[in-house]
Amino acid sequence: MKNLRLGYGIIMLICMLLVFITGCGKAGGNRNTGQETTENSGLKDNVISWQASYSRLENQYDLALAADHIYGCYVKEDRILLDIINKEEFFVEETLVLSDASFIAGMVADQGGNVYLLGNKGDSTGLWKIDAGGSLQDYKEMELEDTEKVQDLLLKGIYTDQNGYLFVWCEMIVPEIETSEGRESEVWHWEDRVYIKDGQLKTCFYEKIADMAGTDVLNFQIGTDGKPIFVVKDADGVYMQEIDVAQKGRKDAIRLEKSEEFFDTDYISSLENIVSVDDGFLYCQNNELFEYHYNTQKAKKILNLSTYGIFSTDILFLAKKQDVIEIIDNHEEIGHTEFISFTLGETEKKTVSLGLIEMIPDLEKVVAEFNRYSSEYRVEIVDYIAQEGNYEDAIEQLKLDIVTGNAPDIITVGGIDYSIFSEKGVLADLYDFMQEDAQVSKDMLMQSVVGAYEDGGHLYSIAPAFQLHSMWGYGDVTGGRSGVTFEELFQILGESGKDLNAIAGFSADEPVLTRLCTVSMDEFVDWERGTCNFNGDYFKKVLSFAKEYTGNYTGGTNLERIRNREVVMSVGIVSSVADYQIQKELYGGDAAFIGYPVAEGSGTAVAFRGSVVAINAKKEEQEGAWEFVKFYLLHGYDGKGFPIMQEQFNQVLAAAMAEEYDIMEDERTERAPKGYYYEGDEYILVYAAAQEDVDAVARLIESAGSRFMSHTMIQNIIDEEAEAYFSGQVDLDNTVEKIQNRVQLYLNERK
Repeated sequence: MKNLRLGYGIIMLICMLLVFITGCGKAGGNRNTGQETTENSGLKDNVISWQASYSRLENQYDLALAADHIYGCYVKEDRILLDIINKEEFFVEETLVLSDASFIAGMVADQGGNVYLLGNKGDSTGLWKIDAGGSLQDYKEMELEDTEKVQDLLLKGIYTDQNGYLFVWCEMIVPEIETSEGRESEVWHWEDRVYIKDGQLKTCFYEKIADMAGTDVLNFQIGTDGKPIFVVKDADGVYMQEIDVAQKGRKDAIRLEKSEEFFDTDYISSLENIVSVDDGFLYCQNNELFEYHYNTQKAKKILNLSTYGIFSTDILFLAKKQDVIEIIDNHEEIGHTEFISFTLGETEKKTVSLGLIEMIPDLEKVVAEFNRYSSEYRVEIVDYIAQEGNYEDAIEQLKLDIVTGNAPDIITVGGIDYSIFSEKGVLADLYDFMQEDAQVSKDMLMQSVVGAYEDGGHLYSIAPAFQLHSMWGYGDVTGGRSGVTFEELFQILGESGKDLNAIAGFSADEPVLTRLCTVSMDEFVDWERGTCNFNGDYFKKVLSFAKEYTGNYTGGTNLERIRNREVVMSVGIVSSVADYQIQKELYGGDAAFIGYPVAEGSGTAVAFRGSVVAINAKKEEQEGAWEFVKFYLLHGYDGKGFPIMQEQFNQVLAAAMAEEYDIMEDERTERAPKGYYYEGDEYILVYAAAQEDVDAVARLIESAGSRFMSHTMIQNIIDEEAEAYFSGQVDLDNTVEKIQNRVQLYLNERK
């Protein structure tokens, strides 16, 4: 559960790891090492798995608790209110006003059905109590001893045990006197304290743990057996330590064994939503729910939250009792709080598997939304890094699975040279699915973009957004030309008294070579026939350009060099109309696209943004796979780059021409910039675009005829052989012959 503060009419959330008060943290890494999986893989239909029931609550809450009733706390009209909600029908039975409350840190229910709210009223700290009959008792102020000199006192939560004791968990900065070289000094440090209070709110005693020398209190919890326990990380790992209420002290610490890196420092710090269960705790990590037990000292995966349309960062309350899991969350897409109950049962949804190298937020969000709204299909994620342990092995295993037909139903192909697989019949032609689909047909897509990604008239991969890679410069230099060859580019530069180093945006040596190859790899490789042409004159010019380019940097900012016409062209990315407007400003209002030097075409290339997906042609569940891919195209655009759906693209261009305004603190409105560029002390701000700006970007997209795509294995071969040429050890002719032979051998091996 999260904290609730009232101030200046807004809600302030403080996130923490609590038992009945769960918080939000940053998503962790992808490691699942040392964790056993109990959730069914979901790759068969009609299996026993966790089945979710969703119930919408009447208001959106900032703190929540599920006991015999559901309790939801929120701010309205500068007051903190508490709804008491019927847990069967989910209607609000009563709304209580917490008079003069300024901050609520948490809620807890005891065995008698009483609910306690910990918080502040003005400068005082105290409790509100709701008895089992639903009556709100008067606020009772309580004392937190020895806090006269502390700073930044933070209330973290309230708990209760079977004997009626209340436990108030706080964090604070405290002073201590330390002696060094015979001199005393006051040193301040963070400290966690738990105050143990009786039924009259009198402090029996308190326990403290200093956050020093790598020590960090991960959690305080009351176990289901009633034992109050600290879970603490230090330099040696993790330990648990029980508070002995009867003896007013702490028992001996019990060190938890490190289990295959489960308690690795970086890993344990990424845990979210820690809550107590029998002999252990639940926690979320990487948007998956796990259960850790002290007796076995192992973690078991319970379920993947994305599968059920849930994000761990949205969770307000989490609990597990026997075979029932309860979650209260603020689902961001629908803008309200919901109660979700999980029980074990048989699913009727068909399962579609999604294989990926690593989870990217844009795709995870779409998976969650698809699983929430689809009545027929459910996507299960297959994380190859989690299985293989590292990126390189994950890539190789996914490629092997693709070739053998063992890959999941849907595949993310970013970072994979999947053009080699296209003609093997292992990837489905997405155009086939679009022929009979009224929601996403071929003519609804940006034609120049999908056209650039076609292989032999087929489309094997797609993403919901794209961006452009091109070269531009002063209009009086480019002369309105585009799609120039290297000879033409050098001639254009020469007419202005410049050489290739008057082009900004490149680095030296291999980065230049990589950029040029990525723009035009399709010109050198015939993927359909499995042949290549790296020993021709055009590729020789690519290598020569990469060798000769130095950038000729003589100091000053890029903006200064453009204004001084030391630089007359730039290479880079255009992912919005604002990007074009900024470059236009940099070039004095006279920017024109000339494109990269190419053998044919405009020299402007398109590149998918986000996760690029394909459908496995060897699997039976292709219809379900397409349903997800279609959903991804319709709902996966996140505002970055240009959308691939034509209708969405038109909306983005219209929005680029619409003014936006910010409301300032004094309630004035101020025009908001669409984009900005700054170097040193100089800023360029651009606002609503003119029609001519939008038209220029639309023409550039329409002219794009190639794809900006990395082919890692081939690029590695090129870079390795080019190194000797760049250093002068091998001449140009021998270099291109070596590259030709090695790449052709690589292509032959994959036929």
